[in-house]
Amino acid sequence: MGKNKSEKKFTLILWGIVLAALLMRILCALPALREGHECLLRIDSGTYIEPALALLQDGQYWTGPGSGIPMTRRPAGIALILAGLFALFGRNYVLTALLNCLASALTCYPAGLCGRLLGGRRAGIWAAALLAFNLTSIAQAPLLLADSMLGLFCAWALYYVLKSRRERSLSAFGLSSLLLALGSWIKPVNVPVLAGAMPLLALIFFGFRRKTVYALGMVLITCLTLIFPVMLHNYRCGAEFDMDSNRGDMLFHSGAAILGAVTGEDTGVIRNRLAQETLAYLDAHPELYPDIRSRNAYCHQKYFELIRQYPGAFLRTHLPQWTMLLPDLPTFLENNRLTVTGRGTLDVMRKDGVFAALKHYLDGRLHLVLPVLPFLLITGFLYLGAGMLLLIWLYHWKSQWLMLILFGIFAFFYLFAGGPVVMPR
Repeated sequence: MGKNKSEKKFTLILWGIVLAALLMRILCALPALREGHECLLRIDSGTYIEPALALLQDGQYWTGPGSGIPMTRRPAGIALILAGLFALFGRNYVLTALLNCLASALTCYPAGLCGRLLGGRRAGIWAAALLAFNLTSIAQAPLLLADSMLGLFCAWALYYVLKSRRERSLSAFGLSSLLLALGSWIKPVNVPVLAGAMPLLALIFFGFRRKTVYALGMVLITCLTLIFPVMLHNYRCGAEFDMDSNRGDMLFHSGAAILGAVTGEDTGVIRNRLAQETLAYLDAHPELYPDIRSRNAYCHQKYFELIRQYPGAFLRTHLPQWTMLLPDLPTFLENNRLTVTGRGTLDVMRKDGVFAALKHYLDGRLHLVLPVLPFLLITGFLYLGAGMLLLIWLYHWKSQWLMLILFGIFAFFYLFAGGPVVMPR
């Protein structure tokens, strides 16, 4: 009886945290929500919106309405969600932003469940609360991007992985595989975890027994039914055998970072120049580069030439950097219409450090940081706790080796696989 009462209390607290997280995300985005969709869009937003409109108008997953060009750049998950929303409520970007805020807030619930599995109910409450008031999560929530929705799927997948480990549960393992696959329809970053890490975890969790065969079968069936068809479709449409076809963009983003480190020029300027020159060349030679696969191969070739030419600059710009863990203060301030993007702040940070970049970005108005200090302190506390726990696991590695493996898969991998190294995590 007492156990059930404690469990109900824990559940109520978690839902209270979810509600607080939702209100916080909406309140901190009110200026952007009032002004409309222009404040909520980013460069990549169009690659979700246009295919959604094509689904509504043409019933096909194309790059845009009436284009007739199959969309291979991104999986269809977000476009399907947007198409459903647009069909019911019209082209309402504010409602889409609110849905993203809800997804971000709901992620606190599985985060709390993960914390409980690892350290009890108190740890679960702390985990949910720290995520609820995480500055990067709050800032990114209303944007018309895929990250908040992906985070929700990944959090539930991690919970069922931990549940499978603790209870040796085959059903939990299968649910985790399914959630990872569904998350891959939102962003394909999950595919290496599903196809590579989950078979390894099956062997660790279940040993060399019949359960392992069943677990591996679940992973295989999930891949064959949800991942393989998308890859095959993209390949038949002239792209790579993959869930997406945007790898050629590495030349523009990562290549610009390399050249910026060498020349000191603004990486945004370099990126635009690289893109214009490369696309102009490819468009001028359609007989050599007739499809996405061949165009991406050309971009890969040029990118690897840059790496061979400037190996030192490549290592400096692509090795793990502590700055990638900085809270996403710029997006938070932009959502509140206090600052604007596109000021070359990242280049200032690379050359002169964090404080100089902050001063440049805020035009010397450092007082704007004061209202955000509580969120910064919460994020700092989160990093401190995570760092201390990691050190404890490393010190006791003989007994905690499995937790280190799980950390490598579900923390370290996602830190460096989610986008450019300069993007906040």
